[in-house]
Amino acid sequence: MVVGLGDVASGAAAFASTWGGISAVQIQLDGSATPPGALVNHLVSLNLGSETVCEASIEGGPWQSYRNPHHGVGVMPARLVHTVRAQGRGDFLLVELVPEFVARVLGRTPGEPTLPMVLGARDDFSEHVLLALADQGRRGAGSKVLAEGLATALVTHLAAPAAPALTAAPEPALNSLASPQLQRVLAYVAHHLDTPLSLERLASVAGMDLYRFARAFKQSTGSSPHNYLLQARIARAKELLGDRALAITEIALATGFATPSHFSVTFRRITGITPRAFRDGLR
Repeated sequence: MVVGLGDVASGAAAFASTWGGISAVQIQLDGSATPPGALVNHLVSLNLGSETVCEASIEGGPWQSYRNPHHGVGVMPARLVHTVRAQGRGDFLLVELVPEFVARVLGRTPGEPTLPMVLGARDDFSEHVLLALADQGRRGAGSKVLAEGLATALVTHLAAPAAPALTAAPEPALNSLASPQLQRVLAYVAHHLDTPLSLERLASVAGMDLYRFARAFKQSTGSSPHNYLLQARIARAKELLGDRALAITEIALATGFATPSHFSVTFRRITGITPRAFRDGLR
């Protein structure tokens, strides 16, 4: 399926400008996967936000995970079948270049290989040119002559024997949670220990799908979400056991266990002693 950028990008745009065979838009993209397909035009992107973890599947191949740093540059050549997704929302500058413009700049026949695929590379020249194009866009399109000159320089640079930053494979992502995501999940757990907490709910708090959340949480904490939750419940139970005015049944319910027996069995499995014995040892 060959699609246009409008079929894969949605959300409120900070600006959108067109100069003949060149267009630029600054937009927030969510973490959902783009539909498998190929773009009609070449697409050059610049990550305007913080570093994010992305995944790409090229020509139906396996998902490749990589880090897209702040001001990371991406290039998706026209008609390359792919699908991409990212963790959470991101702020991106997207520049579309029609194949005829790129072919004319490079002196090639439309349809010949022109631009290389790039995923999350740092490249100072491309970064500065793209930011200059964004500045023109924010001016209400600005100068068409200047925009075409910038795009010509960008295409020439991208198609030349690439600098190491553009030819190197993207840094593999460790699939860890971003710090704000992790803190949001841990705070949610801490404030809801007395309620049932499903993996689906925690993934929703992180703004991720179940599979990616489970992997990222373990990478970040060294523990699966289930084990972390159990440890957090038991740690809270230990604190409450110091208050002898609270019955063990009350503590079981306050830490999210359905029954006192389930609480007692789990507490003993993790600590090696029963809740009552732990309380007695606090004297």
